[in-house]
Amino acid sequence: MPPDEIEIADRMEAISAQHLPTFRDIAFGSRFRKLKRSLVAHFTGDNKQHRMIIVTGESHSGKSDLIDYCLDNDPGLLPYPTKDGFPAVPVLRMDGPSPCNIVNVAIEGLEALGYPVKGNIKEKEAWPLFRAQLKRHRVLILFIDEAQHAVNSVSSRADLQRLRDIFKHVTQMKDWPVRLILAGVHPLERLREDKQIRTRSMPMHLGDITDAHSKHVCHWVKKIVEEHAKMRLDDILGGDFPLRLIHGAGGCFGSIIQLIRMAIEDALVAGKDIVALSNFASAYATMTGCAKDENILTVKNWRSKEGALARSLEAEDAVAEVESLASTRSKPMKAHRGGER
Repeated sequence: MPPDEIEIADRMEAISAQHLPTFRDIAFGSRFRKLKRSLVAHFTGDNKQHRMIIVTGESHSGKSDLIDYCLDNDPGLLPYPTKDGFPAVPVLRMDGPSPCNIVNVAIEGLEALGYPVKGNIKEKEAWPLFRAQLKRHRVLILFIDEAQHAVNSVSSRADLQRLRDIFKHVTQMKDWPVRLILAGVHPLERLREDKQIRTRSMPMHLGDITDAHSKHVCHWVKKIVEEHAKMRLDDILGGDFPLRLIHGAGGCFGSIIQLIRMAIEDALVAGKDIVALSNFASAYATMTGCAKDENILTVKNWRSKEGALARSLEAEDAVAEVESLASTRSKPMKAHRGGER
């Protein structure tokens, strides 16, 4: 690659690595502090609440980035060495495996901790072993992303209740309580149909970005262009530009941020230090494949056009969900063998 192409790639990596603080960080941070305080309250017997945070929202709503940023920037949760040779891992992160039966959740967690797992391990062995390793590695917080897979994979109300009971038990182990953060799309909310889960958990739903958030969108555009990218922004924030941006992205926070960053990249490729409307339109066309007369950022009758970006993302998610359900229903579910994915 030519040096200028490599320079653009490096610069975009640095821009994308920067976190964009929003009102959502404040809301999640408040819940997270309650979660940490409940670890102390567990031993004093004062409080049974605030043992889980369940974050829901559509795909590309920014759930994972929101949680990861909070966990990454808490100095009390950094890994540290121990005298017994087992490194302390205060935060264990894992994705809900696929297929996501109860055994595979334990196997995924054990492998994330570097523990070798037998291929024929049973549920009655896997979960006690997983709980023991959580204590051995001083895990305080377990973050399971894409946790809706666990709910989607259960075939009966009884199995769903067993899943709830396992999550509850992890948070109330007397000698080493662990706090849970679960993130995912619908139907993750079904976990809270259980009264004990409901009273012990804090829900947070990341809704769509709407026209009422247009001032926030203007702030995000300026923040990313001027502070993260160190570039100039053309005079485009007046009028209906932020509304077009919201509509084109279908209200998806993550898609709005991606579109802003791609507009910056488009300007960099053109050798410019100012990001203009044409760069946003080009980025939108690249992301959606829309024709010129369908580009919501430039056409006059944009309100009558469906957000092509939102439509394409929803289609991808729908296909993935159908394929996942079809695979789990067409054959008996089995646990991963050790090392399988």
